Amino acid sequence: MSALPPIDVADLRVLVSLASERHFARAAQACNLSQPALSTRIRRMEEALGTPLVQRGQRFLGFTEAGERVLARARRVLADLDGLRQDVTGGADLSGRLRIGVIPSATPLAGRLAAALAQDHPNVEVVCTSLSSRMIEAGLLDFSLDAGITYLNNEPLHNVDTLPLQPESYCLVGSRGLLGESGDPASWKQAADWPLALLTSDMQNRRILDKAFADAGATPQVVFEANSFLSIFGRAGRTTSPVVAILPRMIVDELKTDALGIRELEAMRVPPVIGLVAPRRNLQLPLTAALWRVCLAAPQSVDNLS
Repeated sequence: MSALPPIDVADLRVLVSLASERHFARAAQACNLSQPALSTRIRRMEEALGTPLVQRGQRFLGFTEAGERVLARARRVLADLDGLRQDVTGGADLSGRLRIGVIPSATPLAGRLAAALAQDHPNVEVVCTSLSSRMIEAGLLDFSLDAGITYLNNEPLHNVDTLPLQPESYCLVGSRGLLGESGDPASWKQAADWPLALLTSDMQNRRILDKAFADAGATPQVVFEANSFLSIFGRAGRTTSPVVAILPRMIVDELKTDALGIRELEAMRVPPVIGLVAPRRNLQLPLTAALWRVCLAAPQSVDNLS
């Protein structure tokens, strides 16, 4: 009986790349392989495991049930291998890629964190991807993310270590004609009376705002929805059919313009807290541990980093 072909690390990287690219030719390019060579590696894995891994067609159609299980293990093996390399070359000479999933409202914070990390570890490449909190949880679970910046106390994640960074507060942004000249914070009932621009309901920020309105016994008049704060901010800046956007203060500080009015919203009884999350494991990856130390270096608020 001939021996089954071995599975090596390059084979696992082919699977992970195919999952990321969702396209045979692009996955081959990412792995520095020809497309026939990539296909050969996949067939060799299938022969070694005795089951199809990829749904085949004229284009990539996805993984089989067995392929999804192998993919999950491949991501974990590669994450552990990257951690091994980071440990061996650790200390001040840390290098590699740190993948962080970030909720949209925390993207400015992620940029400041990356800058602070670069001061101590200039050879670390940080890749931040704006994702919903549920997608961050899934990415941590399947090892496609090394860490996340997300809400901690509204819809808590499971099997993760958490580090609180800062509470989130909200502002109303729109034409001064709509918001008026009052310097007092608006109530949630007042805010419900304006035509509003909010995130879509698949985003946790929107679910947080919906709960705040419900707690105030108010029904918001939502006339525009988007999954991007930039789109919402752009809509609030239009003079025709004016609307009011509800935006996190951190986003407003990044985007504010003299052309728009800004008014605080009254604080929630229990404000949402944004924090760092990482998969709970016996030995944290060195790059993730380095990011953790950056956050701990600013105990009051990472927002002070500049």
